[in-house]
Amino acid sequence: MRAYERIVEVLGDEADAESREWVRRKYTVRVRVAGVAAFAFFVMIMGMSGTPWFAISTFVLLPLMIVAVFFGVFMRGSVNKGLTRLIDDDCDPLLCARRTLALLEKDKKNADPRSGLFSYAYALRWQGKWNEAAKLMRDLEDDPDPQGMFLYHNLLAYCAWDKRDLKGLTAEVKALKELPAEGLSKDAASHIAEHVALRDMLSKELNGKPSKAAAGYLQVADDPKALPAHRVLFSLKAAGCLADPAERHARLAYVAEHGGTTWCTAEARKQLEKESRKELAGAPAGTAS
Repeated sequence: MRAYERIVEVLGDEADAESREWVRRKYTVRVRVAGVAAFAFFVMIMGMSGTPWFAISTFVLLPLMIVAVFFGVFMRGSVNKGLTRLIDDDCDPLLCARRTLALLEKDKKNADPRSGLFSYAYALRWQGKWNEAAKLMRDLEDDPDPQGMFLYHNLLAYCAWDKRDLKGLTAEVKALKELPAEGLSKDAASHIAEHVALRDMLSKELNGKPSKAAAGYLQVADDPKALPAHRVLFSLKAAGCLADPAERHARLAYVAEHGGTTWCTAEARKQLEKESRKELAGAPAGTAS
């Protein structure tokens, strides 16, 4: 079953008109232009066959035709990178999910179902819809392709860390390490190492070493090269481990302001409101009134 059809069946989510129009402008129109250009180049080459210019045109027009054909393939990769940037740079997984769904609907014949499911589930993860993301990825739990199983456990590992589920994260790390390396993508090893590091930090956080966990989280959050989404996420994680109220408040305020549509924003505001109520409750009666 194709990714779009599976998403509709499992979650009931469907592409909206605005996102369909975005896909038409950014992807469909350009791919069609590339196809027309390729056909025109082909006609020109055939029309010049048998003339003295044919040999020259072959060296000029044929490469252009090949470029035009492959432009459509590269456009898909360009659009996918643009969708990823919506999360990484703009902290907007809600818009990313909408546009991803529209792209999967339009290109459902060519889109890889595993990657399509993971892309949509990854956007759900950043919205805090962990149960929906896991439900969608469950088809890949027993996938005969190791890469499919990697995508499944990779996504669930992220969700477990978000939810501070050390037991679940440990189980996912174990499952990832047991996958055959020869069937995985080149970047699989780096993702597994990332989950190991996240598990170690979460273990410190939950086992009486919050200051050490905070140091690890802040190292990522304050890295000048860190992606905006990672700054937000790790700042929120660090805030939960900081003992100084002022520093914790500053981190939460940063997340609330810059978190966009990620689940981190709502969580930061929730914690800020909770701390405000505590301050009011502890204030003298005259001050409170």
